[in-house]
Amino acid sequence: MYITLDGEQLQVPDDTSMMNALATLSDKAHAKHHIVTSLTIGGKTISDRDLTPPFLNQPVRDVGTMQAISQSLHTIIMDAKQAIERFAAELRTDGQVLLAPLRSGTAQVGTIDAWLGRLADYTEMLEAGQAQGVEGLSSASLLPWIQELLGARTTADAIRVADLLEYELLPRLTDARLAA
Repeated sequence: MYITLDGEQLQVPDDTSMMNALATLSDKAHAKHHIVTSLTIGGKTISDRDLTPPFLNQPVRDVGTMQAISQSLHTIIMDAKQAIERFAAELRTDGQVLLAPLRSGTAQVGTIDAWLGRLADYTEMLEAGQAQGVEGLSSASLLPWIQELLGARTTADAIRVADLLEYELLPRLTDARLAA
């Protein structure tokens, strides 16, 4: 049976399981530094919810034609750049909400933990973008201040945490000049 990736046909034995056929597709895409972004099997668009054990254990001959489209990680990140920038703006807004309670003593430094988790997600996005050469995505200017913030959080210094948030980290979340 033939499976198609970006117009290129690959042959797999008819008794190959769907799981192995999908692994072949994924490996072929990975070799091109791509990720499969669209999968159609038997004329039906497939999502991750369709990838159940009974489905994956079927032989390819029972499911019909298989077509996959892939994109480079660079293209995917470029397409996501606006969403990353919106996430940074939300992170900044949410960080500003933390300032007054930290300064007034009505909140302990642990209140920033969920925000720190989201900041970690953001820095991972920036690092993935930088690794793919996407201009304007770099975590370099944030990392020293994140270390400072974690140190202040460890010593339970709420005022220092608020200062680092307000004057160092939050401005760098939306200022492309500083984040790059």
